[in-house]
Amino acid sequence: MNETIKTILLRRSIRAYQPRQIEDEKLQEITLAGQYAPTAMGQQPWHFTVLQNPDLLENLQLQCKSLFLHSDNADLRALALREGYHVFYHAPTLLIVSGDCKAITPLQDCVLAMENMLLAAASLGIGSCWVHSVVMLCGSDEGAAAFKSLGLGIPEGYVPHAAAVFGYSAIPLPEAEPRKTQRVNVVR
Repeated sequence: MNETIKTILLRRSIRAYQPRQIEDEKLQEITLAGQYAPTAMGQQPWHFTVLQNPDLLENLQLQCKSLFLHSDNADLRALALREGYHVFYHAPTLLIVSGDCKAITPLQDCVLAMENMLLAAASLGIGSCWVHSVVMLCGSDEGAAAFKSLGLGIPEGYVPHAAAVFGYSAIPLPEAEPRKTQRVNVVR
C-alpha cells in the first residue's frame, strides 16, 4: 500500500489538543495542499483564513456555543451544555475556507480544499477535526454579523463553506469505526 493510501486510512478526527502551535513551515505545507485541490473549471474560488489568536478563537468558540444553546436541535443544545465542552477542542489553529459566491461550485471546491488540508496535516503528524459550527454561525443572521465583526479578513462576496481545527494531538489516535459494508456498486 502506498503512503497516500496509508495516510487516508490512518487519518482520524482529533478532539483533544496540546497547547503548542503548529510550526509555520508545516502550516504553509498544509495550506499549499489545499490550493492544489481540484476546482470547477480551475476557478480556485477559495480564500483561506488561518486563525491562531487565542482571544479571537475563544470569542468565536463562545459565539458558536451560544448558537448551539439556542438551536432547535436538541443534540446541539445537549452538547453545548456538557461540562467542559469546547467547540474547537482547545486546538491552537482554526482554518476556515470561504468560497466566492459567484463561482460555479464554491461549496464543493472549498470542501475539496479542506480535505486536502486534513490529509496533508495527517501526513505531517498534525491532528485535525472538521468543525461545522463556524459555517452554521455564518448562516445565522446574528451570527453572520458577529462573525464579520471579528475582522478575520474574509473578502466581500465570500462565504465560509468549510472549517477545521488543527494541532498536535493530546491523545493516541483513536481506532477507526467499522466501515459500513455493501456501499460499493461496480457496474461494468
